[in-house]
Amino acid sequence: MKLGGQHTSLFKAAVLSGAFGALSLLAFAGAAEAAPVTEAGETVGLALGAPLPEGLYFVDTSSIVQLGPNANTSAFVNIPVVAWSTPWTIAGGRVEAYGAVPEDYVGVKGAVSTAGLYNPALLAGVAWNLGNGFGFSNFVGGYAPVNAPGLATNNWVFNERAALSYTGNGYDVTAHLIYGSPGSNQTAGLMGAPEYLNYDITATKTFGKWEVGPIAFGSNDLGKGLGDPNGSSHLFEMGGLVGYAFGPISVQAYLARSVSADTATYGDGDTRFFLRFVVPLWNPKS
Repeated sequence: MKLGGQHTSLFKAAVLSGAFGALSLLAFAGAAEAAPVTEAGETVGLALGAPLPEGLYFVDTSSIVQLGPNANTSAFVNIPVVAWSTPWTIAGGRVEAYGAVPEDYVGVKGAVSTAGLYNPALLAGVAWNLGNGFGFSNFVGGYAPVNAPGLATNNWVFNERAALSYTGNGYDVTAHLIYGSPGSNQTAGLMGAPEYLNYDITATKTFGKWEVGPIAFGSNDLGKGLGDPNGSSHLFEMGGLVGYAFGPISVQAYLARSVSADTATYGDGDTRFFLRFVVPLWNPKS
C-alpha cells in the first residue's frame, strides 16, 4: 500500500504489522500443532518490501476467524505492535526491528473457551529501496514459548520473512513469504509442529485517501510433525481489501474466504476478517 502526500509515510508504516501475528488461530479441536503459529493472511495489504520512514510506530491488527458449520469454532486475536525504523543502514538498506505481545480467544461450541496472551515475537532485518517503485526486505527472528494450557504454544519458533513490493503510481503489489520452524514443546519434550511456509499476496490501488483491491493468502506444511503426521495441512483463501486515511490515523479492513483447505486442520474451511489501525508515534524532524 502506498498513498500520496502526508499519507505516504503513514501507510508505509502499516507494513509494521506484517512483521508479526504471533498466533495460531486454529489452536483447537486437536489441530493446534498443525496450524502455523504465524496466521495465514496477517500481512496482506502491506507493502512489506518498502523501507519504513525513520521513526517509532504503533500498529494494532485484529482478526476474527469463523470456521465452517461442522467445526462450530471461532477465534478473535489482537496483535499490538511497536516498531522502530532506525537511523542506521546496511548496504543501503534501512535497519528495522519489531516487537509484539498478542492476545487471543478461541471458542468451540460445547467446549470450554480459551483466552490469554500468545507467543511474544521479535524480528529484525533490513529493507531496501531498489528504485523505480520496487523494494525488498528480509527479516529474521521468532516467537518465544508461552505455557498456556489448551493453546499448545509452549515452544520456540524460528521465523524468516522476505517481501518484494512495487509501490509506484499508487499501487501496492506485494508478495510476502514467511518460513517458520517450530521447536519441541518445552513442557512435554514432544516433537514440534511441522515447518511451514505462508504466502500473502496483495494487489491494491490508491485513489486519494482510499485504497481497494483483491488479496490472496495461504499456508502449507513442509513436512511431518505433531498434529500433522502426513505433512499435508494447507490453506488457500481469496478476498478483497479497502483502506482509508483519517488524518494521522490509517485504517485497513479485508475479508477472505477459503478456496481450498485441509479439512483435518481447517474443518470445512473458514472466513477471516481483519481490521488494522496505524498510528505514527514519533518521526525525526525533517
